[in-house]
Amino acid sequence: MPLLNPPNILPNGMYLIAKYLTGRADAVERQRLKSLLQPPTLKLRADGIPTFDACLKALQDLRLVVAADGMVSAGPQLVAPSDVRVFGEALVPVICAGAAEDSREELPQRDLLAALTWWCAQDPYGAPLGWKEVQGLLSHDMGEAFTSFAIGNSNPWLAFVRWATALGFAEFAGPPSRAASTIVPDITRAVRTVIKNREWSSPVPASEFVSFLRDSLPVVDGGRLANLLRSKWDLPPVRRAAEEALDLMLSHALLRNEESDVIAMDNPSDAPDKVLLSDGSDVRIISVVTVRGMKR
Repeated sequence: MPLLNPPNILPNGMYLIAKYLTGRADAVERQRLKSLLQPPTLKLRADGIPTFDACLKALQDLRLVVAADGMVSAGPQLVAPSDVRVFGEALVPVICAGAAEDSREELPQRDLLAALTWWCAQDPYGAPLGWKEVQGLLSHDMGEAFTSFAIGNSNPWLAFVRWATALGFAEFAGPPSRAASTIVPDITRAVRTVIKNREWSSPVPASEFVSFLRDSLPVVDGGRLANLLRSKWDLPPVRRAAEEALDLMLSHALLRNEESDVIAMDNPSDAPDKVLLSDGSDVRIISVVTVRGMKR
């Protein structure tokens, strides 16, 4: 089941199931779990798969939950989430790991990965994006074929908004009337998540650091999916300060994490390793990265 369709696969709903299951040592009856999290008095959708069933199926498809013979239990990869934000962070490596599989088209996150790859090519300094703006951007980048893209209509777009903000690839923005469906491209939290998932020596050559980010987040500039898919789209050519520089989105995330004291980026004169960042329209050269505290 693709994660963006049906649109009622909610990261928050998946979190509630995960939190309940990781708090128990034994498997629980599926019907009992459903009655606790989706009681009969709860008003459900008139059509389509109920939210509980969709969220449980998504957890199963991602191999985070095991269901058999009417019983449900946490899988070995499912870590007890302290809150919904931590759960979203824990999903980042699970979602991105699928990009390394040759049978990617069979994965439940295939549509989400494609959408994130396009999203990570947008301008983090631009105006907030709702469906109206995204429709125009997709039409420019993909022509009439955009309607068959993973977020080529408003329903999967709303699902994407929930996923992108849960995983740390976007932040809510815009006027109150559009706040639930208007977001800005900002992958700062996703980058921070994968940084803190590894033990670091200090300092690290900048090229090694960037390679790690690309391996961990294959949807960003230079990542496996970005290299595979971006060439198929007519993306604007001005989203990097120089030809060899990292694009605005990835550079912006690194700069913001530096501002938050998560990392420090320097350029010692004797360092042979150089990486170019797009600091707006300017180029910034870095050669070493030091991982510091993890302020939120």
